[in-house]
Amino acid sequence: MIEPVATRVAADSKLSRLTGSVVFVTLALGLAVPNAQDSGTVALVLLALGWLAHSGQWRRPGLSGIEGFYLALPLAFVLAWLAAWALHGMPDAGIGTVERLPKLLAIVPLYLFLRRVDGLDGAWWNGLVAGCLVAGAYALWYTLTGQEGPHGARVTGPTNPIYFGGLSLAFALMLIPRLADERQTSTARWLTGAAIVMAFVANALSGSRGAWLAIPALLAVYLFTAGAGQPLRWRLGVPVMILAVSLVVLFTPVLPMSDRLDETLTELSVIADGENGAGGFGRRVQLWDIAGSLIGAEPLTGTGPGSFRVALEESVQVGAHDRILMRYEHPHSQYFSALIDGGAGLLVLLLALFAGPILLVSRLSRRYSRQCRYLAWCALAGTTVIAFMALSESIFTRNAGIVWFALLSSVSTALAVGSGQRESD
Repeated sequence: MIEPVATRVAADSKLSRLTGSVVFVTLALGLAVPNAQDSGTVALVLLALGWLAHSGQWRRPGLSGIEGFYLALPLAFVLAWLAAWALHGMPDAGIGTVERLPKLLAIVPLYLFLRRVDGLDGAWWNGLVAGCLVAGAYALWYTLTGQEGPHGARVTGPTNPIYFGGLSLAFALMLIPRLADERQTSTARWLTGAAIVMAFVANALSGSRGAWLAIPALLAVYLFTAGAGQPLRWRLGVPVMILAVSLVVLFTPVLPMSDRLDETLTELSVIADGENGAGGFGRRVQLWDIAGSLIGAEPLTGTGPGSFRVALEESVQVGAHDRILMRYEHPHSQYFSALIDGGAGLLVLLLALFAGPILLVSRLSRRYSRQCRYLAWCALAGTTVIAFMALSESIFTRNAGIVWFALLSSVSTALAVGSGQRESD
């Protein structure tokens, strides 16, 4: 049944054009310009709250069961974390997280609003392309002009190399179906290819490795989701092209990623001999060792926010781990952070939070039109990259991790579901 006009925002309306402009600018500038993703997210939330109140969609959102489940997850995660914080006496170490974590709730109004706005697809795709090009240009400028930061020559972006590099890679992987989209002009597809390459360059110059584990998993999934229905030369060719770009970036000696790979292999050898590695990976292994001791002590309830830092200081003082670890406040894994802060229950909710967008768009990624499947792919790819980043980084300890997850998750799923609703009508 066709929905009443009042429940959708027409593509040619001022509200749709304004919303599309905000989406485009946020994606285009968010990876390189400080506070751009924050400002864009706030603007979108304000537009969402205004429309939801005016249209009455707060009272009758018309959600399916899986949509309700998806929107309940951020609220459940935030409440569970707050309950764990209260259980452990509300230590001061948790205050920063209390201030940041509720930003996950932006998912709810953004999703409810954006799934009803027509005409945003172009802003989304063009924003991803522009974001990749801007990130690559910024990374090249940073490197060629000899800029230095807290992480040396690694390109930091507005936050640090982990987020800049990982999210640049997420943008690139979300774009790959556009390479095979025969509805686009040759110029548009070449520009998409250039954007993907520039995003890989940005990632390589950041030296960020954590998100790379997502590449083989996503390329395999691509064959049965966004790649389904494409001519065989594109269905197989696109993953092969992305894999080739990955290998070039990984093994080109002039790029930092080659040194980072050598460092990781060396550290694996050192760790296998029973010693502590001194590089980024070796430090993480030491941090995870400390985290494992805390988790083993209280697997069900966790030991609470701030307990990791206390355990780290004690371990360093007795000489069990290197003093260089004193610069860290968290275990560099969101999954370990969840277990430490709130135990097994909080970990289950974290896994569900990452699985929610994928479950929501899973049916859309196979049986609907190319446009719908490609948008569903964005939700799948973006969420998967962030979930892999969370293996080696406590992403919710920084504002950037929370805001980017909320933004990419809500916008991509809303556009995919909105496209599927239009097809059903």
